[in-house]
Amino acid sequence: MKPSRYSILIIPDNEDSDRQFSITRKQMLSLIISLILMLCIVVFFIAYALPKLMQYNAMEVENEKFAVERVKIMELMQDLNRIEQMDRLIRKTLGSELELSSVSVSNDSAWSESNQMRSDKNNAVSYVDNIPSKYPVEGYITQKIRIDKLFKNQNHYGIDIAVKEGEPVYASASGFVVYSGWTYNFGNYIILYHGDDYFSIYGHNKGNFVETRDFVKRGEVIATTGGTGISSGPHLHFEIWKNGKAVDPLELFPKYKQKDISVNNYE
Repeated sequence: MKPSRYSILIIPDNEDSDRQFSITRKQMLSLIISLILMLCIVVFFIAYALPKLMQYNAMEVENEKFAVERVKIMELMQDLNRIEQMDRLIRKTLGSELELSSVSVSNDSAWSESNQMRSDKNNAVSYVDNIPSKYPVEGYITQKIRIDKLFKNQNHYGIDIAVKEGEPVYASASGFVVYSGWTYNFGNYIILYHGDDYFSIYGHNKGNFVETRDFVKRGEVIATTGGTGISSGPHLHFEIWKNGKAVDPLELFPKYKQKDISVNNYE
């Protein structure tokens, strides 16, 4: 005959009195089943859930890497979109509708003929005026040009010149206004074409004083300095391009080297 109750006797080593517990047969079976279930859960966790958890952690690490790569790709796409936008603007503005003979410098003979036909002073550009040589603003260099073929997302195609807000921005050379408008990164933004494949770019302006397709003279005020777009403070972002490649403005404007307070100048 099976017992209906089970007794558990606890006998301490000291002289304390013994303790006795009594449980029914059903309670004993329930306890055994509970222990078996707990053991099954532990085995299931070790055999199935733990590898899944480790796989999930590995996937999180991979997702973080993908997120970083995605940010880099987005930055590269922004650079590409900026280049494509500039290319479209240049092609549209310097297309068949615009007569470039008065500003392009293809060879010496062409410029000799152009200099002889300077009756229209508003549309003629001399060889000297064609090359960026006028300092756009007076200020301090806080960031220099940086072009890295490997880490293109860190490229900086011009120089940043710290200056008070509202200061005049001068055209570095005579030329046509290829673009005057707003961009996400550089706020109020101006692109000038000077002939002979020279371009100059002015960004973060507080306000632009010229419009697309205008003609400007060297030293003419084209904007005022500001901090529009993505900017930590008022400054001018200034770029020079020649034959589709960024040129270091410090090479054409050596006086800026004396006012270089950028971090990499002290590395």
